[in-house]
Amino acid sequence: MKKLQFQYDPNQRYQLDAIESVTKLFEGVSYQKQRDMFEGVINEVTPNFPAEDILDEILLEENLQAVQEKNNREVRGSELEISTELEVDDGMVLEAAGNDSFRVPNYTVEMETGTGKTYVYLRTMYELNKKYGFTKFIVIVPSVAIYEGVVKSVNTMRNHFRQLYDNQDISVIPYDSSRIGELNSFASNTDLTLMVMTIDSFNKASNNMFKSSEKLQGEWKPYHYIQATRPIMILDEAQNYESNKSKEAIRTLKPLFVLRYSATHRETPNLVYKLTPIDAFKNNLVKQIEVMGVSELDNLNDRILRLVEVKRSKPITAIVQAYIIEKGELIEREITLKQGDDLQVKTKNEEYRDFVVDEIRYGKKEDEQLILFKNGVRLSVSDSLLSKESIFRSQIERTINVHLHRQQQLKKQGIKVLSLFFIDRVKNYTSSEGLIKKLFDESFERLKVHYEDFKTVNAESVREGYFAKPKIDSPDEDAVDTEGRTVAQRKMEKAAFELIMKDKERLLSFDEPVSFVFAHSALKEGWDNPNVFQICTLNQTNSTMKKRQEIGRGLRLAVDQNGKRAENHDVNTLTVIANEQYESFVSRLQQEYVEEGNEAPPSPKKPQQGQVKRNNNLYNSVEFKEFWNKLNKRMNYKVKVDTEKLIDECVNRLNFTSFPTPLIEVKRGRFIMCEYAISLIGVEGETATLKVVMEDSSGNKSVNDINVKAGDDLKKAARDERLRGYKVLEIDEIYGEPYLKFTNEVTVKRFEPHKFETEKAEKPKKQVESSSNTVYPIPDFITRTANETNLTKNTIVEIFKKMRKEQQEKIFYNPEGWINEFLSQIRITLSDHIVNNIEFEIDEDTKVYDIEELFPVEVQQPQRELIEAGRAGLYDKVQVDSDVERNFIDNLIKPDVEKDHTLLYFKFPPKFKIMLPKIIGNYNPDWAIIRQYDNTMKLELIRETKGNENPDELRFPHEKRKVLCAIKYFEKLGINYRMVSDKTYNWMETNPPEQMQVFND
Repeated sequence: MKKLQFQYDPNQRYQLDAIESVTKLFEGVSYQKQRDMFEGVINEVTPNFPAEDILDEILLEENLQAVQEKNNREVRGSELEISTELEVDDGMVLEAAGNDSFRVPNYTVEMETGTGKTYVYLRTMYELNKKYGFTKFIVIVPSVAIYEGVVKSVNTMRNHFRQLYDNQDISVIPYDSSRIGELNSFASNTDLTLMVMTIDSFNKASNNMFKSSEKLQGEWKPYHYIQATRPIMILDEAQNYESNKSKEAIRTLKPLFVLRYSATHRETPNLVYKLTPIDAFKNNLVKQIEVMGVSELDNLNDRILRLVEVKRSKPITAIVQAYIIEKGELIEREITLKQGDDLQVKTKNEEYRDFVVDEIRYGKKEDEQLILFKNGVRLSVSDSLLSKESIFRSQIERTINVHLHRQQQLKKQGIKVLSLFFIDRVKNYTSSEGLIKKLFDESFERLKVHYEDFKTVNAESVREGYFAKPKIDSPDEDAVDTEGRTVAQRKMEKAAFELIMKDKERLLSFDEPVSFVFAHSALKEGWDNPNVFQICTLNQTNSTMKKRQEIGRGLRLAVDQNGKRAENHDVNTLTVIANEQYESFVSRLQQEYVEEGNEAPPSPKKPQQGQVKRNNNLYNSVEFKEFWNKLNKRMNYKVKVDTEKLIDECVNRLNFTSFPTPLIEVKRGRFIMCEYAISLIGVEGETATLKVVMEDSSGNKSVNDINVKAGDDLKKAARDERLRGYKVLEIDEIYGEPYLKFTNEVTVKRFEPHKFETEKAEKPKKQVESSSNTVYPIPDFITRTANETNLTKNTIVEIFKKMRKEQQEKIFYNPEGWINEFLSQIRITLSDHIVNNIEFEIDEDTKVYDIEELFPVEVQQPQRELIEAGRAGLYDKVQVDSDVERNFIDNLIKPDVEKDHTLLYFKFPPKFKIMLPKIIGNYNPDWAIIRQYDNTMKLELIRETKGNENPDELRFPHEKRKVLCAIKYFEKLGINYRMVSDKTYNWMETNPPEQMQVFND
């Protein structure tokens, strides 16, 4: 069996941005040559940094602000708040390690699940080693799952990194307290070394980490060896280490600095890079999501009562799902109960007679969250008075159907399809009479006969439950919930996760029959598989098993049998089969993204609305074939660089560039900030309910629910002076969604809270002054710039020599800041020069794309905004990405179709790219249009839709460069190209006002 090997793209821009955001934090720190911190044979250590030295926090603060400003300027969607000062974690270490004080800077990187977070921080280690000589790294993980996943990832990516970093290898030490002697190897190794540890291995005095060991020489305890290395600590899933206990444990190992990586931080000290969920969805970096909600309608005859969640409020409350009587109708709804509440009174439903709450218990695990009634009924979040077999059956059938159909579609592309089921109870799958296993087997055997590849396969061979099994030959597949915390259960948990992680590639192979995976609570953080295309939620809770966490298991882009990522967005669709109404599921999912502090992604579309069909009459028409044959030409480009002119352009720009000057900032005084979040909970008639949450930097927090009407002053309603200016202007709705607008132009909608900060006490006195003109050694910026721009060293030297002397001399006082700006300005000038001098040539004998692959009969467009295309559309629906595009089609194209002028139009598929120089980036045009002129001549048009008609007014310079290149490109093909807006009523004209302007006009 051929072993599948994952392939990695080293040039993903968003990943490189995240890596660079960290490496540039330490510019100005000298390269650390390998050295011993201690002399003699015992306790030899090769540290990242000398024991007696500390990192210059003034330098770190300036670098931090520079990185944040650069990302806000160059990384789209970044929107980082510029730090006013470097946040440093300062506090005591564990008492077992002496209980002294330690101070360490923490940096935060936010990346959405499925976008390669592990790849980013592993490659960051190589970059830090290359740039600064750092060799000692520790990755801290919250669970055995992620522990195994990280070790697996290092080994999987090892050859990839060796190719990128001159055959540089890495030593990996999976920390095991029973092999404590390996700490000596970690401490003394002079090569790039990584240790992987769980937080539980060093967060309490009873850990072997804090006990003397005969396996180590001298008087040092294990933790002393780690402390002496001044390790760089990487926190994987950093939201798990925000308790005081975890922070204290991390400080105890005395890291040089800490890097925090997660998709869902609650705390974000020194945030340097952010890739939000909405950025990931919009840029097709993860699978798009479609939702299939499965719920019963018109069957309210069975009594149902389910505990959804226990909240640690005061008093403690329980949320239950029940039937209420409202205006004479029985409705399923969530009810909040506290001790002593009578459910019959709350619901007005006689079915709940004698259901009076006796006790509510909160616990971290599902079975510890309980509600007890005085009639003896006891419910946990895993149980209900009615488990609807019909719902389970319907979900399982639909999951199998979607799976088999999708596998049939994707097999020719070498992609194996996996489905993941989250179940309510382990025994529902593992016991001989398990309901879920029984329903799956029945459904699979019935449905497989319609699919040739599955006709001879039995249900038992295609399914697997990932639970730790005490005995391999257990007849009833006895299992434990892998959340168990006994010693025996932990051993089984570790064994189960080891199997999952090490066999990940095998699951992706067609040689392995298993393609349906069942799990309870094991497969959450730390496990995913790129080929999970269906997630079926048979579990009945929305609390401890979060929707976003579940969906994250299938967000990664799919891979084929060669381990290559499939980047076609038509392939990468994750279907969620949910056991509740579609609208309810989407609402909860959006709310979870909001609760994590991120903007919610666009509302997922129902699968039925995402299917678009090709108009074969237009597809087979002579006009389309001729147009496509003209478009489908391989175009080669050449750039004739006028070196002397380029040098002059660079010099002219650099002579007027403001190079960064080192500054000293002095702060003094108490500084307490308040952060407010105003959320719209709902609207009833003319009254809106707002939730106002206030948190300050002293740890105080208040939450107020306030009812307001138009004209009300929130300052008075909340009795809070800092809400001055928030007077309600109007309460209304748009597209069925309510909103509230204040007189200060702030608008709040459901799932879109408004956040702001204000001062609570005195503002610190701040003094900023230029630092003394310290002269620093100058790095080889000539070679660095030449390597980054592909210009010759002679050219770079000439640029530098022609600069004004006073501009040249600024390099001595801030070399790295100067070099960054020098390189940036040359890169910008070179990009503009290329645009002005690029020429295209047609290769008549070479086709680029397969027409059937680019324009299939049916296309799924989940998570997209689809509008009816009309009779001239190549497909019956067309996807638009903005209001400008929607208006262009509805207000300009469709009326032209009605006049029999526009004969055919289509949007270019994302896979269609115009290949441009790497420094500019490839280009995907918007619209292709065939239009009839004077009833005789047919015109072939390409239109790029933007907010205006002038490339000079585009927000981002790289967009303008692409447009200017496209003008030349399509001119060479003999096709008219224009940039238009939704108000360009002469969009069809082929002789518009001149667009082609050079950058240095």
